[in-house]
Amino acid sequence: MYKYLLCWRYLRTRYIALASVISVMLGVATMIVVNSVMAGFAEKMRDRLHGILADVVVESYTLNGFYEWQEVMARIQAVTGDEIVAMAPTMECPGIIDFRVNGEVWNRPVQIIGIQPKERAKTGDFAEFLIDQRGHQIPPSFDVPDELRPTTTASELLKDFPVDRQNPDDLLIEQELQQEMKDQSPDSGAILGYALATIHQKGMEDIFIAPPGTQVKLLFPRFGQTKAEASLLAATTIGYFKSGMSEYDSTHVYMPLEALQQARWLYDYKRGVGAVNTIQIKVKPGVDLAALSSRIQAALDRMKPRFYQVQTWEQKQGPLLGAVAVEQSILNILLFFIIAVAGFGILAIFSMIVVEKTRDIGILKSLGASTAGIRGIFLGYGLLLGAVGSGVGMAGGLLFVHYINEIEQVLSQITGRKVFDDSIYYFNRIPTIIEPMTVIWIVAGALLIAVLASIWPAQRASRLHPVKALRFD
Repeated sequence: MYKYLLCWRYLRTRYIALASVISVMLGVATMIVVNSVMAGFAEKMRDRLHGILADVVVESYTLNGFYEWQEVMARIQAVTGDEIVAMAPTMECPGIIDFRVNGEVWNRPVQIIGIQPKERAKTGDFAEFLIDQRGHQIPPSFDVPDELRPTTTASELLKDFPVDRQNPDDLLIEQELQQEMKDQSPDSGAILGYALATIHQKGMEDIFIAPPGTQVKLLFPRFGQTKAEASLLAATTIGYFKSGMSEYDSTHVYMPLEALQQARWLYDYKRGVGAVNTIQIKVKPGVDLAALSSRIQAALDRMKPRFYQVQTWEQKQGPLLGAVAVEQSILNILLFFIIAVAGFGILAIFSMIVVEKTRDIGILKSLGASTAGIRGIFLGYGLLLGAVGSGVGMAGGLLFVHYINEIEQVLSQITGRKVFDDSIYYFNRIPTIIEPMTVIWIVAGALLIAVLASIWPAQRASRLHPVKALRFD
């Protein structure tokens, strides 16, 4: 019993030990907050990456793709059975977009993606990312509404031009004006990445440099028998793709699959089918994606060796997800040094206490206290310091995480600037996820360090000879 009484007395009277308690508390609280926020951001990023990409992606190594995509989809269905929910053929290629802003032509490099919008919406969260200029969700379609068709010069001339159906010249002029009107107001719609079509200025509303109805021109490589050539296709902006991932929102341009196939000279008019270079696959929940992709890869290799590449969405985004995991691990190691510093503080304080209480230790031993009992006093004291520090730190960290958005608002008002700029990530609250196992190992690690730091002073105190200790002056 005397061991526990002495531990409690030292905790209440030795105020220098508060430095160690505070160090442990801050270390535990900081690690809980940082891990919760990073886990929240990582989960948000994973959700959005998964929404942009399907569960499994089949790609051809060549940009020109393959015409037998229906056979490929049939082979995939035969191999996987009812494990697949939906599939969507896609054509992707790099290109350049240009459009006029205040009379000047702006151009930017983009990734042009030809899709069947309704089919693509079945394989992921594509439809959830489609918005109009006011931020309202729009249906997955490339139809150009009449209100977005601008009044062109050709349409005005055609309206006022008196056509004589008996005059071949008039019919030829009418045909040319209709073609010019089609060029000035394309029937093909395009969905631009939100960051591609806007300019963001801090503290102000986004400026749309390509509002709905804007005519854009897309330049991209087309299929050539002897050399690579370029195609130019005009389209009308009908909406925006806003996923919250700047890598995609600043480069992606979506357009009708058949229009892109025809413009790239990858459409077989005899068979009525065009080439695709990607197939997006949505899988039923609970299916092992890695095992499924391996089965699909083996089946397609038998069909055409070394032509198709099958990856899960995590494998396709492996470098990015891996970088986030490495950053989180390194940050945890650095933050754990805070608790390690507290451990050295406990070591130094206990060493001082052993020197200061040498006579008291001698008295306890002469009264019958065992070596294990003296050792237990200091080990218990270290455990008590770690328990108090980690307990208060855990409570403080969890409380901070719970009210982190309210704290962010207060700090923003005090500093006069946004601590968390929601315009960067496209969500207005700091995401957090509290993982119980992470909290447990943080607290357990803090307790372990506190106990380890008290072993050497405890061992030193337990080895003191009672006679020599009593003679200590």
